[in-house]
Amino acid sequence: MESLQVQLPNDLQEATKAMIGDALSEAIKDVQNKNSFPPYLNKGEASAYCGVSRGVFNAWLKKYDIPTIKIEGVSRFRRKALDEFMQQHEK
Repeated sequence: MESLQVQLPNDLQEATKAMIGDALSEAIKDVQNKNSFPPYLNKGEASAYCGVSRGVFNAWLKKYDIPTIKIEGVSRFRRKALDEFMQQHEK
């Protein structure tokens, strides 16, 4: 089987490198941001973690069965449970 080689113009090579670099930087920043949250989140942290306002998160709590840890009236949300919730609604 013969291989096919394509040579892109220099400006297109540089633009492609810049796009890949930007995408990689954003992905790294997203991972670092997600990992900066504690394993158990309060409601404000949970809404920020999901990238929605606190009002939207409250509406989700009423509409969906988001796993919540409640101890003596204090609610906490596991990061992993929030990730799973978001993935269940991925289309």
